[in-house]
Amino acid sequence: MVPPDDSSRPTRRSFLNGGATAAAIGLMTGLSGCTGSLPPLSSKPKYGRVDVPDPGPPEYRRWLPAGWDSETDEDWVITYAEPGPFAGSVPEEFVARRGLQKMELDYFGIGYENYDSLTRTNLATVIEADFTADDVASTLANTGYEPDGSYRDYDLYARSDVRRRAAVRDGVVVWASAYRHTAPDIEATIDAGHGHSRQYHEESDAFAAVTDAVGASRLLYVGGSHPGLNPGIAELGADAFRIDDGVAYHLLIERYESAADNSTDRTKSALEQQRHELTTEARTVDVEADGRFATVTARVPTRPDSERDPMDDPPQITWGGRFDAATRTVTLRHEAGESADSDLICYDIDTPEDRGEVEKKPLWPDQHTVSAGDETTVDLSDEPTAEGISVVYGPLDDVSFRMLFTLPLEDDR
Repeated sequence: MVPPDDSSRPTRRSFLNGGATAAAIGLMTGLSGCTGSLPPLSSKPKYGRVDVPDPGPPEYRRWLPAGWDSETDEDWVITYAEPGPFAGSVPEEFVARRGLQKMELDYFGIGYENYDSLTRTNLATVIEADFTADDVASTLANTGYEPDGSYRDYDLYARSDVRRRAAVRDGVVVWASAYRHTAPDIEATIDAGHGHSRQYHEESDAFAAVTDAVGASRLLYVGGSHPGLNPGIAELGADAFRIDDGVAYHLLIERYESAADNSTDRTKSALEQQRHELTTEARTVDVEADGRFATVTARVPTRPDSERDPMDDPPQITWGGRFDAATRTVTLRHEAGESADSDLICYDIDTPEDRGEVEKKPLWPDQHTVSAGDETTVDLSDEPTAEGISVVYGPLDDVSFRMLFTLPLEDDR
């Protein structure tokens, strides 16, 4: 069981309502099992010149419509990844962050490593790759997704167990989940992405400037308080991993309201007091002040290209669930996607009394592997106050976990 006051591990509620990626950055070291290697506060990095390869263009920002933030206080603006297969070694923290992005997705018959790009906003996640709409339709046919009309030139699909929708055309899936996105809106995302409405960077000078500066990277986050070097004066920031010719780089960028607020000494002082903002794997760190922009660039040792910790590479699975109030039973089903070691697929019951604790119990104790089509039933007759049930990824004898799927207990009959 994970105690509720253990700040080194995420609770269930830190992953609800699309908060997994946001929570992930601050918790990444704990998730990667590296807390023992954290440097002491106020320790100084090794400063030096770090030359970083040029980024690609920020084409991902076209998927974020203007006005998305008019009725939300959500801090994160956009995340972007170029998943692809691993070509050689990569930094340990990159692997862990990548795993967190992968676990948030349903499976559409494409495979995460085959995506050309993945863009996630608070409205939707956009997958771009080489596939046909028929490829995705054949996968969705074996799941709880059902055809739900069309929008522009996209075929729509929807399901109600945990509200999810997908818009599909050749080469693009736009997906929204009530569990993963705070303000799901497929139509607004499509309109912006194809130029039918204004895009956010056209109305936000700060967002346009930061995304111009950081461009595209292998893995990128843009948000209001991350990196948190000088959050009191920062308008917006970006946190990115860039990989080129077997060399990895971690970049932190902040844009301030005034150039007078910016100096290399100020950034170095903030970095030395808040070392968690930069990966603990960083070896050589370069700090630059240029007008309103502070940029921290670190060269990062790569991780041996060997077998990876399963916790850093969770499976991509579409989960389905059904609650029967009369019998107080829940049926959980692996509908599509990768197979997983059954020893790592557990469940946890959410009750008002648990205060966000996670207690893992085996979900398929009598088999070795969980694959598409596997189904199991959980009896909740001894849990009268249960409000939800979650599929949890992680070994039973370890406090680490990933929250793969949560089903609210509403009668689906």
